[in-house]
Amino acid sequence: MVKFRVGCVPYVNAAPLIWPFVDDENSPIEVIFDVPSQLPARHKSGEIDAMLVSSIDALRTPGAHIVDKVCIGSNGPVESVRLFSRVPFGMIQTLALDQSSMTSNALAQIILREGFGARPNCMAFPPDLEVMLDVCDAAIIIGDNGLTAQSPGARILDLGQAWTDNYNLPFVWALWTSHRPIAPELANLLQSVLNHSVEESYPFAIKSSGWEPDLVARYLTNCVQFQFGSDEQSGLQLYASKLQQNAIASEIFFPTITDGTPAPS
Repeated sequence: MVKFRVGCVPYVNAAPLIWPFVDDENSPIEVIFDVPSQLPARHKSGEIDAMLVSSIDALRTPGAHIVDKVCIGSNGPVESVRLFSRVPFGMIQTLALDQSSMTSNALAQIILREGFGARPNCMAFPPDLEVMLDVCDAAIIIGDNGLTAQSPGARILDLGQAWTDNYNLPFVWALWTSHRPIAPELANLLQSVLNHSVEESYPFAIKSSGWEPDLVARYLTNCVQFQFGSDEQSGLQLYASKLQQNAIASEIFFPTITDGTPAPS
């Protein structure tokens, strides 16, 4: 019987966090898929109890709660969040933002300002790299498009790698978040995926995405990670402070962290 409903983005990097609950008639969690922009409204209406959303959503929401121990993060190259530029990074004057990711857009601005001394004018675009680079010096592309996008002759900056190189910490891309207190039982269920190997999620990820098996395996094993530990928490706190220091977000609220109930013996 379903006890909880959670909202999730339909992306490959979420597969290890939700595959045990999908297509299981006996699962206590029902997973509802939607695009990131729609999940907060579904949460506000009470349709879902928690949502897997980008970290900046949790940091910009007063009173937000997040689930401990589990996230979508990276510690080095992430490959699916990249900046393409027609000019040297320090000379970027106009930047096309990927309208589907506030977290990545803000991260790019932090990296360009602190790593290269560039403060470009920014404008949002649908994720079409050719169009974006026709208009702007540089563009951010994320997700499936970010992983496969090509632009001959462009300079490419992996934003996950750039964050870790600059600050020697992992970057947290997404978290289980709620604008209300999270039931410890729900937190425990969402944390229970860590008892499985990432490899167990490959069949679900391949089926739901249509990606080639080798690409799924490489991306989920080498590019993203799912533990939210002390280093990841430090990385999230540093990102929060960088958002404020660079005046990218006027107010930041570090969320309350909810742990699960002890697993039954």
